[in-house]
Amino acid sequence: MKSRIVVIDDEVKLLKALKKALELEGFEVYDFSDPTSGLDFITRRDVDLVISDIRMSGMSGIELLGRIKQLKPDLSCILMTAFSSVETAITAIKLGASDYLLKPFELVDFKNAVNQVLKNRNLSQTVSGDKELIGHSEVMRQIHKIVDSISDTSSTVLIYGESGTGKELIARSIHDSSKRRDMPFVAVNCSAIPEQLFESEMFGHKKGSFTNAYTDKTGLFKEAEGGTLFLDEIGDLPLSGQAKLLRVLQDGIYKQVGSTQQLKSDVRIIAATNKTLRKEVAAGNFREDLLYRINVVEIELPPLRQRRDDIRELSEFFIKYYSERHNRKITGGSADFFEALRNYEWPGNIRQLENCIERAVILKRSGELTAADLNLPDAENIDNIVQIDSSQPLAETINRIEENIILQALHAADWNYSRAAATLGLTRQSLHYKLKKYGISKDQ
Repeated sequence: MKSRIVVIDDEVKLLKALKKALELEGFEVYDFSDPTSGLDFITRRDVDLVISDIRMSGMSGIELLGRIKQLKPDLSCILMTAFSSVETAITAIKLGASDYLLKPFELVDFKNAVNQVLKNRNLSQTVSGDKELIGHSEVMRQIHKIVDSISDTSSTVLIYGESGTGKELIARSIHDSSKRRDMPFVAVNCSAIPEQLFESEMFGHKKGSFTNAYTDKTGLFKEAEGGTLFLDEIGDLPLSGQAKLLRVLQDGIYKQVGSTQQLKSDVRIIAATNKTLRKEVAAGNFREDLLYRINVVEIELPPLRQRRDDIRELSEFFIKYYSERHNRKITGGSADFFEALRNYEWPGNIRQLENCIERAVILKRSGELTAADLNLPDAENIDNIVQIDSSQPLAETINRIEENIILQALHAADWNYSRAAATLGLTRQSLHYKLKKYGISKDQ
């Protein structure tokens, strides 16, 4: 499969030159001179790399990077600028940029940077695919059995799990072990698709079918033809979109917007959500008939706190991987290191565990990791940290628990608000609202 790259730069001549250079290298390239349009595309489509200028009208590359990492923390990004400063470079790297290029640059250096970032991303995805399935706890053994048993079928699958538990990686594992492994795996975040654009995104449209439809567009069903379409956060899909999706799943037929031609779909659907869809059905937010269609096989991916027996094995894997990746000489972890990991609640699950260990490996450089290297708050259970007082109103107790969980996520993310928000499954704006609500600040 071709790697998909988005290039964003308001200098149109350079934008077209970079697009052509990347296409000659065999990449699938989407170019945008407007950063807002580029961000809209990125939120709705599955891409491998974003390359963006820093100084642009409407939105800076730094702001764009922050918003991308809030929406898709694992998406690789390269920033370019003709106005270099140490502070800007540090900010870009801290926000999660994979590389930083100073204009003007040689085309060969640009290509090398792109290829290296994609190589690291592919390595990370390969490792991530394995790491999420690491573990010999009883619950993980059962998940392995389910994945193996459905590998030779095309049944729809519904994956339940909290943010950071690895739902997409389980979906990829199912795809990679199936007969469709050589066909596309297309992932889409349902919560990021505007309701009015649902049909266009899913099924495609014909040129002129509506305002701003300047060209024909291939929908996600067509892109995933013969392969797997992964519908992440399907619980956030509006009811109107649910009805249109149900029609395709029932009949296997759809039409592009503005076309009368019926197209036959050969796509396996794997869906995921962090919501309890049966409760959503009862509340009138989700169609019961659609639930039956997507829930032929159900996989419930447990949070890390419910598979503590796997924490040491996961941690040892991360230590080895990030020691090699960052050229560190970490020999392992001490007894108190693994004890602290085991006792912590991990609200961000495996993604948070990985982040904490990578940070510890980078800062330690060599030797044995200890509990002090984790920068975690005291590893106590919520019930111990927040004393339950039955005489207090329930809402007040819940607020205290929520405040504590937010504090844990902020400590684990080293007070990086974007990472903490992603860990908690919140937008950055929602996190700031809660910080203001509880009076939480780093200084305090």
